[in-house]
Amino acid sequence: MPHVEITWVEGRSPEQKRKIAERVTAVLIEDGKAKRENIHVCFHDVPAANYAEAGVLVADQKRAP
Repeated sequence: MPHVEITWVEGRSPEQKRKIAERVTAVLIEDGKAKRENIHVCFHDVPAANYAEAGVLVADQKRAP
């Protein structure tokens, strides 16, 4: 049973998550020979104040729009 966990800073729409879940599932079916009904994808949306990259909170980073 493949279980994929994606942890990232919150902000993606349900539609974006649907597309990602579909693509991850397709790859596991095609390349991993997994059965669709056994594939699980879990999204962990983390507030920017609770996630750091290179020692700096994402909330404190300047990002291009």
